[in-house]
Amino acid sequence: MSNGVALMAGKRSWRRGAALGLGLALGVLGGCGQPVNENAGVPEAEAAAAGVPIGPEMTLAQGRLMGTALANGIHAWMDVPYAAPPIGGLRWAPPAPGEPWEGVRDASAFGENCVQPQLMVEPFVDEPRPQSEDCLTLNVWSGAQHSDERRPVMVWIHGGALIYGSGDTDGAPLAEQGVVLVSINYRLGPFGFFAHPELSAASEHGVSGNQGFLDQIAALRWVRDNIEAFGGDPNRVTIFGESAGSLSVSTLMASPLAAGLFHRAIGQSGSIFANRHGLSTDDDGDGDGGGEALGAQLAEALGAPSENAVAALRERAAMEILATWDEGTVFNDYYRQPVIDGWLLPATAREIFAAGQHNDVPLMVGSNADEGSAIHPVAAPGVAASTAAYAAWLEERLGGDLAARALELYPAATDEAAAQALSDVVCDDMFTWAMRVWANAAGEAPVYLYYFSRVPPGEFGDQYGSYHAAEIPYVFAQMDAATSAEDAQLASAMSAAWVRFAATGDPNGGDLPAWPAYTAEREDYMEFGDQIAAGTALRSEKVALWETHYAAGGAPIAVGGTSSASTAEEPVATEG
Repeated sequence: MSNGVALMAGKRSWRRGAALGLGLALGVLGGCGQPVNENAGVPEAEAAAAGVPIGPEMTLAQGRLMGTALANGIHAWMDVPYAAPPIGGLRWAPPAPGEPWEGVRDASAFGENCVQPQLMVEPFVDEPRPQSEDCLTLNVWSGAQHSDERRPVMVWIHGGALIYGSGDTDGAPLAEQGVVLVSINYRLGPFGFFAHPELSAASEHGVSGNQGFLDQIAALRWVRDNIEAFGGDPNRVTIFGESAGSLSVSTLMASPLAAGLFHRAIGQSGSIFANRHGLSTDDDGDGDGGGEALGAQLAEALGAPSENAVAALRERAAMEILATWDEGTVFNDYYRQPVIDGWLLPATAREIFAAGQHNDVPLMVGSNADEGSAIHPVAAPGVAASTAAYAAWLEERLGGDLAARALELYPAATDEAAAQALSDVVCDDMFTWAMRVWANAAGEAPVYLYYFSRVPPGEFGDQYGSYHAAEIPYVFAQMDAATSAEDAQLASAMSAAWVRFAATGDPNGGDLPAWPAYTAEREDYMEFGDQIAAGTALRSEKVALWETHYAAGGAPIAVGGTSSASTAEEPVATEG
């Protein structure tokens, strides 16, 4: 690689969870912490007489909020409802409009997480937090001083396999760069992705499932209708997410229900174009049984009656439903897939994109160098134990010539090397290839491909390398310069590129080397690692292997569950 900005490799103590809460503004490469007029090609808005001054107290159509004044002119408003609480008769219903509230709502702290099991896989283990079904809220950070500044808006959709996570992060460093940052919660697991024949019969569209995706769309409608009050531009909204959040971004690009609600999209390490394409609503003979059948199985496992099952289930405690769902391996694939229902998704994403019927907006996508390092024990348990187990697994999955080719591309000469080889297989199968498919499927709008290879400092970087989700604190400019100046530099450059893309649809500018738009012919990309440099044809031979496998109807990796129903510390849940 050439024309790179060198970054010295530094490994110091750092944990992902702590880094996600740092929220420091770092004015290094690319001008992190500076307003977007200096870095993103966006004129800094000037206060005008018509603009309403912005302070911690905010008045919306729903009611009044009291947020928090942070450093450097940033204000934050947390736990803001964007829909009615999905409790009682609204459990599993599409999101309903929220009711106005009286008085001033405290918006100074994050709300409760949506109901979920505890994530128990390093390096993603989170501390238990209060949970509730009343969780359809969002958070806003803005440095705008007046409501008419029309700053670009970035809406963060968290990851977590569609069963974990929340919008709790620190958006202040990105807001300091001139965007209005929004993070959202959405229903998860058996509350966010539950289809059932009775729900479909009661729906005006004759469908069910996809509640979590519908929540995301409701949040985007709230942004469209309210973000101007925070100094944001409702006509310049970027959705971005990681893992299941990135899968959500690709789903929203495919959905006609999201048309016009966003104008750019960023996908980080996750895609609906991965090795699963979605479930049918009912049994259409394709072998998956359909989302309704899986929902009926869950109802049966919970002992619901054959008639009026949904009404009975709405009377059950949320944690009881969660525990039964979490123990049932039959549901492992269910929660990871959208339902192709003819409404949210008229067809598979591949079909929608191929027909040019997707929301064709400027797109940035990419993945990390060691995505499989922490995931392969879940994706393929026991396979990394020996070269023999690894070779047998490849033969079972790929067979014949493809298995032999995989052993050439991912060799494991010793038992110790089998773990690294398997990690690379999972990385390219589930992420590198899937993000390339998404880039190739995009329409006329420009596409930019990135590759994150930096090993973050600390124990998890030492153990897992550039692991799944390792890029998030860099994107959010949350790396502490006092801990690692080199990583703070990289975070500055990456966050500035993300902000420029949100502002203009093009990440180029500042001190970043020229980043060519992606084409299927050249496969240009930008690497963010120990140096920042452009390249072409990233891992192309390995990507070609997986393209051949799936083009022939090959089976995907069947990822198992990653939670624990018997943890010492149970999540704290409050019923709606």
